[in-house]
Amino acid sequence: MSFLRERPGVWSPEKIAALLLVLLPFALLAIRIIRGDLAATDPLGLGAPGLGGPGLGAPGLGPGAAGALGGGASGALGGGPALGARPLVETLRFLGDWAVRLLLITLAVTPARRLFNWPKLLHARRTLGLGAAALVAVHFGLYCLDMGALSVVVREIVLRIYLTIGFVALLGLLALSATSWDGAIARLGAERWRRLHALAYPITALAILHFFMQQKLDVTEPTLMAGFFLWLMGWRVLQRYGYGTGLAPLVLLALGAGLATALVEAGWYLAATGIDPVRVLTANLAFGYSIRPAWWVAGLGLAVALASEVALRLRPLPARRVRASGTA
Repeated sequence: MSFLRERPGVWSPEKIAALLLVLLPFALLAIRIIRGDLAATDPLGLGAPGLGGPGLGAPGLGPGAAGALGGGASGALGGGPALGARPLVETLRFLGDWAVRLLLITLAVTPARRLFNWPKLLHARRTLGLGAAALVAVHFGLYCLDMGALSVVVREIVLRIYLTIGFVALLGLLALSATSWDGAIARLGAERWRRLHALAYPITALAILHFFMQQKLDVTEPTLMAGFFLWLMGWRVLQRYGYGTGLAPLVLLALGAGLATALVEAGWYLAATGIDPVRVLTANLAFGYSIRPAWWVAGLGLAVALASEVALRLRPLPARRVRASGTA
């Protein structure tokens, strides 16, 4: 179990927690299979009833509409529609959704390390990244199994753009996984290795785009994931210019990411269904129906800003690290 230890040989809580997080979706899936139930769960209330509401029709564009059309959109934290005629497809979607979440959690390690002065958190990053890649590989394997023939898989990947996007993301993750060991850094050189692993950003963007295109009608969770991704990338821009731990910049980032999330949602519905974006943006103010992803992104961003301010007051960063403009 050396991969769960730090260099001196002591157990690493960060690595252990990362491994447990990687195993979590498999455990949840196993429990639901044993119970014979993958009924939709939405503990955050992100998708009830989606964009249904005054001026947007009923049941709107949330899970109700997707379910009525057999869309089978997944819930906020991994709950999908009940196991029906094609449980393999629902399992495939479940693991794919979790793969996107793990990719975002992996990208969140670097900001969390600095925002909470937690250097050892970096020990979790490799495990999380490899876990996300493993989930994507299993996701693709189940897809191949569902198609039944490799020739069909190749044809679908070539003809269906959302599958092409997903496959490109898979290839990128495999390349990163193949070089996620200490010897690869020595062979490639630190700078080349760093440039290669910067591909994690476009790969995650492709995975989220694949998520959007797969969901079709209810894009509540893909929108949420896109919002978190925008926050993570925005933080990296702030950090590059030396503002990554400032309270005011983080507050502005939270509000900006929330607004950008609302615009992404409106733009997607405009492109996919032709709905007036003003109506979608207005739905963000209909709190009687649901709290839209934009508010979750802004709220979580504000919470992170305040928590970081408290944490860094209790345990300040060394002066030289506060001035550093780069980020891992």
